[in-house]
Amino acid sequence: MTSLHILNALQAQLPELEWITSRVHVKRLSRDFYWFSPLLAPQLVDKHADLVVRPRNEAELTALVSACVGLAVPMTVRGGGTGNYGQAVPLAGGVVIDMTACATFEWICDGLVRVQAGMKIGELEERVRERRWELRCMPSTYRAASIGGLFAGGFGGIGSINYGPVSAPGTVQAIRILTVEQSPRVLELRGEALATYHHTYGTNGILLDLELALAPARDWDEYLFDFASIESAYDFCRELLDAAGIEKRELSLYDSQAASYFRDLPFTQPAGHFLVLALVAPHNRQPLAQLRAAHGAEQLWMQTFAESQVSGVTLMEYCWNHSTLQALKHDKGVTNLQTNYDSARVLQQLAELQAQVGDEVLIHLEFIRLAGSQPMITGLPLVRYSSEARLLELMALHESLGIKINNSHTYMLEDGKHGGQLSPEIIASKAANDPHGLLNPGKIRALID
Repeated sequence: MTSLHILNALQAQLPELEWITSRVHVKRLSRDFYWFSPLLAPQLVDKHADLVVRPRNEAELTALVSACVGLAVPMTVRGGGTGNYGQAVPLAGGVVIDMTACATFEWICDGLVRVQAGMKIGELEERVRERRWELRCMPSTYRAASIGGLFAGGFGGIGSINYGPVSAPGTVQAIRILTVEQSPRVLELRGEALATYHHTYGTNGILLDLELALAPARDWDEYLFDFASIESAYDFCRELLDAAGIEKRELSLYDSQAASYFRDLPFTQPAGHFLVLALVAPHNRQPLAQLRAAHGAEQLWMQTFAESQVSGVTLMEYCWNHSTLQALKHDKGVTNLQTNYDSARVLQQLAELQAQVGDEVLIHLEFIRLAGSQPMITGLPLVRYSSEARLLELMALHESLGIKINNSHTYMLEDGKHGGQLSPEIIASKAANDPHGLLNPGKIRALID
């Protein structure tokens, strides 16, 4: 933790900044959604900043970084605080930099938009929809999450069925980064250089703003379909995924036990059945109905975009990580895994898994597209948690069946999406942009060992 003398000196240097010193608020703004993980919760529950500061513009942020470097104060950048791995939790005290006031909508032109990193994704979606555009990739946490947080700590979401994850080339076209030095530099990055800063938890630079490509807006219909078997549900999803003429924004599949936590939605489903959630363009209602009938599905529920605007209820808050959040509202004994399946063997992998674990692991699949229209079947299966040892056994079992695990129960950068080792470019950028090691310290194993 940082000494009181240094904290007082820091605030005295920058009295015009918005400092948050209340213990209750500092603790709250030092947390993210790490409590999804029963492994991370006990490790991070006592971690908190000494101060929180909310810069209102780039000039205030630059002055803050310079002062913190001069006093050797650790810094952790925070957006909406919706990450699941402790990305925004300060391990070494210091200052949490709350970026939510740096939320300027800078410009929109010809399907491109530039915004500051602290803007909430839901607000950004509303702003671009005024021009009949929408975001290409939007997490289920869009109401609270920031656009900078999605790039720095997220993966995919609503819209990824068309455009891939947020890191897909062409979606984020430029970023600006502030270095953490006595005299901070601003770096503008495009092309291949963007990968060096994606999903790095804000450890190698402070994200200032992003330039994003958009998609044409549609007033999406929202559907829930019931299937009697996993085979019919999965085959429907694969055919809809491949149906280039049917516009969709989201497609996910759940077993009836996972879907049973969607208790705020007006539907019932027989035990042992499978639920498909889909967002489809209204001009494709007829071909969607034909496809549904061909696979023997029953439509359980549907609402139009206009109806969702009136009700405030949307299926976008029941897919991706929100399926876990919905479950945790009713059952504190569950957690999740993050999985990638072999797209040619998904049903085989699920059958082999179920034969060994039964209903200890509940099915949740998400259907997205990668470059070259390659399908990617990813998942956020619910797990009935019993112990750390058993959770690790379940991860190993998935891997043994060829199901890739992106470990969501660690805050170490290497051990999640990066597959055990960071690229040389990430390591080099950390050294160049944060030479004193003050930015989100403790998250990179290579700098600890």
